[in-house]
Amino acid sequence: MNYFKRIYIKYDNEGIGRVLSYFLRKLGINIKYHSYLVNKKLKIYEKIAKITKHKVTHGIYKSLKLSKEYNWQKNNIDLSSKLLGCYEEQVQEKIIEITKKNNLKYLVVFGAGEGFHALGLLKNNFFSKAYVFEKDDHTRHILTKNAKINLIKNIKIFAEANFSAIPIFLNRKIQNKTLFLIDIEGEEFNILNKKNLPYFKNSYLIIENHENFVKNIKLKEIFFKFINKNFKFYYLNNGSRDPFKFKNLNHLNDDSRWLAMSECRPCNMNWLILSPK
Repeated sequence: MNYFKRIYIKYDNEGIGRVLSYFLRKLGINIKYHSYLVNKKLKIYEKIAKITKHKVTHGIYKSLKLSKEYNWQKNNIDLSSKLLGCYEEQVQEKIIEITKKNNLKYLVVFGAGEGFHALGLLKNNFFSKAYVFEKDDHTRHILTKNAKINLIKNIKIFAEANFSAIPIFLNRKIQNKTLFLIDIEGEEFNILNKKNLPYFKNSYLIIENHENFVKNIKLKEIFFKFINKNFKFYYLNNGSRDPFKFKNLNHLNDDSRWLAMSECRPCNMNWLILSPK
């Protein structure tokens, strides 16, 4: 995607104010800008946070508490769908399916965010231990806070995703009892390679696929050749959401209910599901 096309998309999605704020930041003038749509989503989130009392009300991660503190930039305004329990619903279901089928015990998360998946799974006793990586300092602070308010102690939190720490806690004897959940904004094409293969080749992996945002075609070709050689894999597509099943939203208008389902993705995305050959 060329530079001018990216600028146009910013304008088309959020208006001229978003484009102006982008250029001002390039000049070192750091200002906050929220489009009308973003402000609308913020107001919806505030309503849903009040309705749910900051606790996940539906689905697999039900009862998980989420801090009132958030990193709006990093969390990408998806907290409404998280509190309703429908965020990445198909991923949640796939995690449980793989975990039960293979009797998995350990969870490793690269790109843990505020802990929605890791803490939701631990809170509901799907894994005995989780090791999570989150490079953003503020988001990692919120992750730590969320672990505390949920009284979750069977979690180890690290900074930027890397494999150097893994031998410390994940020996090869338990690799086949481990699930890797990876969402690192395209860095999966660099971090999963022949050098690191011994750390995860016998494990199960769910990787958010960012191939549409990586320009290096050769890098992507090498990556897919690599996983095809070493794993059985298939694509998991995104799915629909039903805002009308949430009775606690009945008093909201249609626009608000549908916007609450939004995960703010820039395009239709999918996940790679890998299992040992």
